[in-house]
Amino acid sequence: MNLNDKLKLEKFGMTHNQIRELKSFLVERYVDNMSEKDLVAYVMDDLDRYYEKMSDADFLEDAYNYWEDSFDEVVADIQEYTDCKFKKDRRAE
Repeated sequence: MNLNDKLKLEKFGMTHNQIRELKSFLVERYVDNMSEKDLVAYVMDDLDRYYEKMSDADFLEDAYNYWEDSFDEVVADIQEYTDCKFKKDRRAE
């Protein structure tokens, strides 16, 4: 047993590997017990935060790689949508 495990065992009653395994099990249980609606909302919020932290150049590269040949059409649709006076919030449901 290494020093880190000894310290964690003294402080928490578990080794590093046991704590890591408990974390994985909690994540699994947490996700299993989420409704589909809650899971979708969680993933969307997480991706929003992820892309918000990304530089514009990196984001556009990701978007281009995702849509590939359709990228220009998607951009045109977004440009048209942002100029529309009757927008619907994409999350309002």
